[in-house]
Amino acid sequence: MSTLKLHSNIHDYEVEFCDSFAFLDDIKKIEKKVFVLDKNIYELYKDLFTDVKEEDLFLFDAIEEKKTLKSVEEIYKFLATKDAKRNITLISFGGGVTQDVTGFAAATLYRGIKWIFVPTTFLAQADSCIGSKTSLNFETYKNILGGFYPPDKIYIQPKFLDTLSTKDYYSGIGEIIKFALLKESYPKDFDAIVELVESVKGKENRLEAIKKTMEVKKAYIDEDEFDTGKRNLFNYGHCFGHALENSSHYEIPHGIAVTIGMIYANIVALNRGLISKERYLFLNEKLFLPNIPIELDKKQFDETILLDSMKNDKKRVGKNLTIVIPVNDDIAAEKIDDLTIEEFKKVLKDLIEVLALK
Repeated sequence: MSTLKLHSNIHDYEVEFCDSFAFLDDIKKIEKKVFVLDKNIYELYKDLFTDVKEEDLFLFDAIEEKKTLKSVEEIYKFLATKDAKRNITLISFGGGVTQDVTGFAAATLYRGIKWIFVPTTFLAQADSCIGSKTSLNFETYKNILGGFYPPDKIYIQPKFLDTLSTKDYYSGIGEIIKFALLKESYPKDFDAIVELVESVKGKENRLEAIKKTMEVKKAYIDEDEFDTGKRNLFNYGHCFGHALENSSHYEIPHGIAVTIGMIYANIVALNRGLISKERYLFLNEKLFLPNIPIELDKKQFDETILLDSMKNDKKRVGKNLTIVIPVNDDIAAEKIDDLTIEEFKKVLKDLIEVLALK
């Protein structure tokens, strides 16, 4: 068992990497607590919660459509029935949606209460669990509500990943690829990145991949916790990826949408002469296309919905569209604000051709 300590301007916190479920004994020692659980996790792992009173369980339908203020209000109401005070601790088990809703509730109740997060998806373990962000959707706008409020403790137990669906498992792989490409280490060893991803696909080295991803993310958030500069580069793959989630009505999960979004960003870079055709093809053939394990439909790539979503992107600041793209063959990234509507449409056509959509 090892730990990773993180500094936050709100409060410091740590990640504990677990090789068993013994961490539950630490949670049991917390006197006043309520569990906020993804319903699916509760059904799959009921044996972990046999000592928890039913009245201390808040079960949550953890789908993207529930990542809203209404869901947070339901937690408020549940806690009100328990006459919860500032000394209550929220214990959250689930993926990114559960994390966002629980974190938002913890940040805003009594101006901040303690919470502990046990991420159960590959995406949440490798990425979203650190960095302090809590985000909610509003109407058709993704992640425009929120703030920064880290958990007091995070427990990583890779055994939860054994029960993930294929698409949810690969959703985590998408973020692992992104962080490996964004690591500020030059020249990059792209073959080593491919080797790591292939081992993770074979259910090996998962904890190693999670730790490496966290190390990359930690280096960025140590410098820019509140996402005002360098941390913007994490949106590599996300600008188009978020739009694709919306256009596909969330049939395409986040991490896979990010993988497709990285292809889109790389097409922009290729067309602008920033990366070579050789690097572009290598990334497509070795990292991106082999890690899209779901059948895609051209209908999911609705130009109007995609464009509207990118126009509504919270990162957009001018009349053109905003996107993070690589600017050299080492995939050093930059945010640009000059993607025109015409260029957006051309790149979308190129992407549809690359994905062989019909």
